[in-house]
Amino acid sequence: MDEPATVTRAVPRAEVDLEFDAFFQREFPRVARAVHHVVGDRARAEELTQDAFVELLRHWAKVSRYERPDLWLRRVAIRKAQRERHRGWRRTVLETSTRQPLVHEPPTPAPEVLRAVRTLAPKQRAVVVLFYFDDRPMAEIAEILDCSESAGWSQLHSARRRLATILHEEVRDELR
Repeated sequence: MDEPATVTRAVPRAEVDLEFDAFFQREFPRVARAVHHVVGDRARAEELTQDAFVELLRHWAKVSRYERPDLWLRRVAIRKAQRERHRGWRRTVLETSTRQPLVHEPPTPAPEVLRAVRTLAPKQRAVVVLFYFDDRPMAEIAEILDCSESAGWSQLHSARRRLATILHEEVRDELR
């Protein structure tokens, strides 16, 4: 014997819209709050909750017949939040692992030293800044200033003597 065919009632679109709208109004704040606790960002939580509701709307004809459609929605929203949280964590790990190491910045010289350096002739000033403040080797300084290394050393020696006089210091023979 043939089983009787199951008759499904066609629900008018307006009724479906009202039902979904009521569900949305009731559940959105609750789901968004839960998602917010997972991702830690209110705006992102609202976006993820909206995405979950879009997915719910696509499946509303089926999910609305579930005993607890709110659980289906929360499962989708929480999974989206977990993926988002994992992506954020993973992005941080990758960015940290690929970040260039911080370059050690030499300390800023005392104001009286800076004032004294500003009184030097331009080439002497450049040699002092590059050698002491920028920690460049003389070979690079010579290349930057388009002079020989010996000329760079000579400029540095003269600059040191002038700075010692201005700062009332004694000139030591060793450099640095």
